[in-house]
Amino acid sequence: MNTNYVYQNKDAFSQKKVLNIKELESILKNLKQYEAKIKEIEIQIEEYKDMQGLCLKGINYENIIRTNNIFSKTEMQVMEDTELQNKIELLEYEKRHLERFIKRVWNAIDSLTELEKQIIQKKYIENKIWRYITFDINLEERQCREIKNKTLSKILNILKTSD
Repeated sequence: MNTNYVYQNKDAFSQKKVLNIKELESILKNLKQYEAKIKEIEIQIEEYKDMQGLCLKGINYENIIRTNNIFSKTEMQVMEDTELQNKIELLEYEKRHLERFIKRVWNAIDSLTELEKQIIQKKYIENKIWRYITFDINLEERQCREIKNKTLSKILNILKTSD
């Protein structure tokens, strides 16, 4: 997944930018990638926490040798630990931000009628073509498209009011 895409759409919410239909469609099509990005961030956080634990264990206060170096080994270790902690905090912020973003979208989807949910689910989440959607729902393609367009506007309105 293109991470620039994630940040661009994430910024659409953080900067109170008004979304349009095309952006919303793109967000809906990529919901699974957003969820995968959250899991990847969780893995990165775990790795940094493991590294942080190793850094702290590596400090040996009994064998500190005074040198003419600008920073001692212990000071360098503390700086590395601080840097890891900053990376962890930044990743945790990014994760929380993405989780809120996804919750807002799912909340908007959950507020739809069953028919609207089915159409959005099949069209964007399952990425089905209209032929299969119309067969599953038992409506004409024209009707499904009309419902989809009204539903996207409805979702946009819900997302706007939650700002």
